[in-house]
Parts: sequence; structure tokens; C-alpha cells
Amino acid sequence: MVYLGGPRRRRGAGGAKGIYLHDPPPGYRPPRRRVPLKVRRRQAREDYALMRFTTLLLVAIVGALLVMLSMIIAQHL
Repeated sequence: MVYLGGPRRRRGAGGAKGIYLHDPPPGYRPPRRRVPLKVRRRQAREDYALMRFTTLLLVAIVGALLVMLSMIIAQHL
């Protein structure tokens, strides 16, 4: 196999001596999401309800498939 990553850079104890491609610009601060507690709780309830619905739907589909499979096997015996 061939390594295509290019030369590796080492950052010593003194930190970076220059700006590299994947480094953020100096002074950059990532944005903070300030989501109120009420909104986070509402989203959590919606996610829980959606997961519960999809779980019940999946169980119903699997149950129907098992019943159909057992009926097909019973007819051929």
C-alpha cells in the first residue's frame, strides 16, 4: 500500500509555529447554541414519541411478516 497523506507535522510543547490548512483562524470562536430548556424538553418529547411510534410500527410489521410466513409454511405441509 502507498501512503498518500504527505509529510506529518509535529507540534512540540511550544505549540504551533504557523497556521495550517485545518486550523481555525486566529480568534475564531465556534458559535454556541443557546436553546432554552423548554424547547429542549419539547424536542425530547417529540423524539421520544417518534421513536415509540416507529418501534411499534416495526414490531407490527415484523409480526405480520411472521404470521404470513407461518401461514405459507403451514399450507405447504
